[in-house]
Amino acid sequence: MRRIKENTKAAALLIFAAGGMLRLFYVCFSTIYDRQYDIGLIDLDAGHTVTGGHLAYIQYLYENWRMPDFDPTSVYQFHHPPLHHFLCAVWMKFVSLFIKNTAVVEESIQAIPFVCSLLILWVLLRIVRQFDLQERTVRYLMALFAFHPALVLLSGSVNNDCLALLFTLLCVFYAIEWGRAPSMGCIAKLALVLGLGMMTKQSVAEMAFPIGAVFLYVLLVRIREGGLWGKSVKDLARQFGIFGLISVPLGMWFYVRNLLRYQVSFLWVYELPEDSWQYTGNVSVVNRFLWPIPQEMVDNLKNFRIGCGYNVWMQIIRTSVLGEWDMAGVGKPVKLLAVFLMLLGGILALAALVSFVWTFGITVRVKRMDPPSWLLCVAGYLVTMIGYFIFAYKFPQQCSMHFRYIEITLLFPALGLGFVLQEQKNRWLNWTAWGILGCFGVCSVLMTGVWCLGVG
Repeated sequence: MRRIKENTKAAALLIFAAGGMLRLFYVCFSTIYDRQYDIGLIDLDAGHTVTGGHLAYIQYLYENWRMPDFDPTSVYQFHHPPLHHFLCAVWMKFVSLFIKNTAVVEESIQAIPFVCSLLILWVLLRIVRQFDLQERTVRYLMALFAFHPALVLLSGSVNNDCLALLFTLLCVFYAIEWGRAPSMGCIAKLALVLGLGMMTKQSVAEMAFPIGAVFLYVLLVRIREGGLWGKSVKDLARQFGIFGLISVPLGMWFYVRNLLRYQVSFLWVYELPEDSWQYTGNVSVVNRFLWPIPQEMVDNLKNFRIGCGYNVWMQIIRTSVLGEWDMAGVGKPVKLLAVFLMLLGGILALAALVSFVWTFGITVRVKRMDPPSWLLCVAGYLVTMIGYFIFAYKFPQQCSMHFRYIEITLLFPALGLGFVLQEQKNRWLNWTAWGILGCFGVCSVLMTGVWCLGVG
């Protein structure tokens, strides 16, 4: 029996390893300019020229070893907090000790997101194992995470998205642990990853809301059990104090610095002009946030694509599996593969969303998980999606609807799907679920091959 249990756990690790190999393949055959976002240019041979984009930000830190001494909003993408860019600059300095070819040093930046992508898979595995899920369910979820194109694309992404997602997932993991057994050590770790996450990307701050909900729940339970001035409540107060002392300075120093020096507001974001080709403000709210124009949807399907870039749901489906990759210049077989991948991804996403609503909402199946974890998952999903819709409405551009802003939502609905599949006694339904996931994984691998080898 023990050997069987060890073998089933080993299967999940094999899936993890397969996902790691797929990411390694992607990184080895993709450059720092392939399928990237807002990166600009890097040229170590060009001297200390300050240009825009994430790569230029990395080069600035690499060459100057100090924060920019100018208004960060005046140079494209320099308004981001610097942790990711600083780590990349340090890594480049290390590589340059052994390699003098500047092109190789520049390409080595991908080592940072690649390592982060492996850590993301590992943290996802640890989170999934926190719940009452059988090993076959763990294997299903890990296969979904290992072969999902969004997470594969992150492994080579040289902007700050990959590191930000890693810290967001670590927030989830340590919040689950703390909610079950509050301790000073665990809350210090939680504060550290939240602060470092905010020092990586502004959006990680959204995790403060679900974490705060867990804090409030545990506090109310302690008050009910021991009174307002009970010993356990005082212990929580000390823990909250430590949390604030660690997370606030780490997470806020960059934003406070910019506010005091350059009068940059905490929530400043770069805005594209209304004459941008990505502008969607001239489309009705109904077509943007509910359903696309039917005739346009039919025309897109006839041309082997799911477009309607103004519609938030179409953008979620498309960018979650294809990023912003343009299919216009590829042949019909690759277009069919892309459409099939999007349809399979949409089916899995819909099944996961329905399962999440059923498991975490309608039936409120907290028997299989502790209330703080249930609260964290629900609040985490709702806060992320509400923030996403507000952002897409306030900044009506196609790029504002990209799935990379809500990649943490892969986790919460997937957990709901895991619980639903585990409780199903219908063998055919389980086989169908595995069949869909298998086809999705195969299509993901094939699409990765198309991107890396230029097939089609």
